[in-house]
Amino acid sequence: MKNLYIIFIFLIISNCSSNKGVYWCGDHACVNKKEKEAYFKKNMIVEIKNLDGDNYKKNSEYEKIIKQAKLNEKNRIKNEKNLSNQAKLQKKKEIKEEKKLAKETRLKEKRRIKEEKRLAKKTRKEEKKLVKETVSEEKKEKKKLSSKYNDKNSKDVAILEINENKFSELVERIKKENTFRPFPDINDIPN
Repeated sequence: MKNLYIIFIFLIISNCSSNKGVYWCGDHACVNKKEKEAYFKKNMIVEIKNLDGDNYKKNSEYEKIIKQAKLNEKNRIKNEKNLSNQAKLQKKKEIKEEKKLAKETRLKEKRRIKEEKRLAKKTRKEEKKLVKETVSEEKKEKKKLSSKYNDKNSKDVAILEINENKFSELVERIKKENTFRPFPDINDIPN
């Protein structure tokens, strides 16, 4: 009988000991009995997970590793986004710079063309002025010659000789004037 009492006491003590299990309501641990009962009424199931010391430590270490992996993944994704944003910004800057350079080259080309037109206009004016001066000088020369020579034959010969001399003088004068005139550098070609 003594053995029966010992067995009976042992059964009572083992049944009264605390259960090292946790009730799970879906994907998280139930907070209290009310939540457990509400989840049970809704789904007709409640899971119990044992919290043994070694097993719990293993699970917590796994959870730490998983959390760390998730954090690393988030950081990697964040870094990739930052790098892609920086690449986009760099590309935009390069495009802006190219547009700016193209605009500057167009402006330089327009200025160069304007300057060429201005120089051409100036040379045309000077040429007209020279032509007028030579024509007036020729008329003066003709008058002088006509007064000197009354003969038509001698008059024509003298005028021809004067015209050839004047022409060579004009060519020399134009050459001298144009030697100091600035011309565009034709070797300066923009890329």
